[in-house]
Amino acid sequence: MRYSIALKDLPFEPEERQVIYVENQYDDRINALIKDNYEQIKWTFNRANLGFVYLPMFFNDEEIKDKILYYAPYLTEEIMEKVELRSSHLLGYMSHPENKPKIIPSFLFAPKKDNNEWIFEGLTISTDDSKELGSIASYFSEIAIVIEEEIVSLQPKLSLRFDEDVLESPMTTGEPPIDSSHAEYSSTPDLSNAVKRWIKKTCKECLSEEEDNTAISHEPTPPSLEEILEEDVRETLEELEKKIERLRLLGIPLDVIVAFVARYETISRLRITDDLRILLPDYGNREVLMGPLFKAIYFLFLNHPEGIVLQQLENYHHELVNYYLQTSQKRELTDRMIETINTLEYPGNNNINSILSKIKAYFRGTIDEHLAKHYYIVGKPGEPYKIALDNIVIEWEDENE
Repeated sequence: MRYSIALKDLPFEPEERQVIYVENQYDDRINALIKDNYEQIKWTFNRANLGFVYLPMFFNDEEIKDKILYYAPYLTEEIMEKVELRSSHLLGYMSHPENKPKIIPSFLFAPKKDNNEWIFEGLTISTDDSKELGSIASYFSEIAIVIEEEIVSLQPKLSLRFDEDVLESPMTTGEPPIDSSHAEYSSTPDLSNAVKRWIKKTCKECLSEEEDNTAISHEPTPPSLEEILEEDVRETLEELEKKIERLRLLGIPLDVIVAFVARYETISRLRITDDLRILLPDYGNREVLMGPLFKAIYFLFLNHPEGIVLQQLENYHHELVNYYLQTSQKRELTDRMIETINTLEYPGNNNINSILSKIKAYFRGTIDEHLAKHYYIVGKPGEPYKIALDNIVIEWEDENE
């Protein structure tokens, strides 16, 4: 049976080609079927270019687990094993909860937003035909094909007409929609705003932030940033962007994660090892990888919690040179490295701003924005820039020996 269902106040944006299993009551037979064949079912949907979401195994899915640990790196396997999610979770967001008892085991797909409400198409799963369910591969292959065809057919012409608070399904299946009336929807409350702040910013946006405008100088133009950073960049921005995009919690019910991990949230200590690696010991000892120049700049600001005015960076020349020598593991700097520092200290350009933005990118490539922001070097033009480090303990290994 086909139907349409309206969900409101969803704390995440479902993806266009996402298929979500839902039910109003736990169906032993269907759930056992999915759990026993989860990887095969997921693979079957993937072949049709569809993503399969089964909430009871949400924290056990390896792909989703990577995303969750990027968002909440302080979680452990033991903690995640305790989580129990029900497939009825999303039905708590129905526009008309009185219709919830009518939702038998189904797949929701083809989400479309209209008037601040998400409208899904629903396809019920038969529990009566044991022969049909006996062939797992063929059964779910047929479902995947049907859903894929429906999504394709709905894309160019999906439209919702609201007339006296009545929802008309774009499908003409002869079956009346379960949710035959339509309720208004208000945009997602505070949680959604937080989500937008935390995960809607891509690395590219981070690196295109407006930089400080300094006084126009008539002196010769210093070397470009690309020229001075060529030997120091260990990871390219393109690689970081791809990694962050892969790990962003798109199409995942973030409210589930936030509600669960809130009690465990930890701001990790920052540990600088004796060989000058930057570690986050409370996040599984994750290392923030960056080139020698970026580390030297970061250590300089670490050593000056009171902050540094960017236009006065030349006042810290000898200290920066010392850090650069240590991070590059050289006895003396090359002419090119000296030119690099001189260029960064030159007050008539914005290269230091680009360096700081890229340091942000390195942290964002390691942990999610809502945690990474505690380690950024931030400030306002003309005022001291400093590392946020709110309630963060900094450990230098060589000082503890």
